[in-house]
Amino acid sequence: MEVQINSLEMGEEFKICPSCGYKDGFHSMLKKEGGKVKWMFICPSCHEVFDIGYRIEDFHNG
Repeated sequence: MEVQINSLEMGEEFKICPSCGYKDGFHSMLKKEGGKVKWMFICPSCHEVFDIGYRIEDFHNG
């Protein structure tokens, strides 16, 4: 299932959902793309997914 991802630039804080106004933070989601992992955020109220530009370097075990 393909998820629609909303890209946006983070300001001083990312706590309030820009789609529905939910005020108590987000769940996390990780998505592998090439040699990096995107760290994205899901609103617990409206379930919109947000990419604020956080990336995690992938690592190899072994």
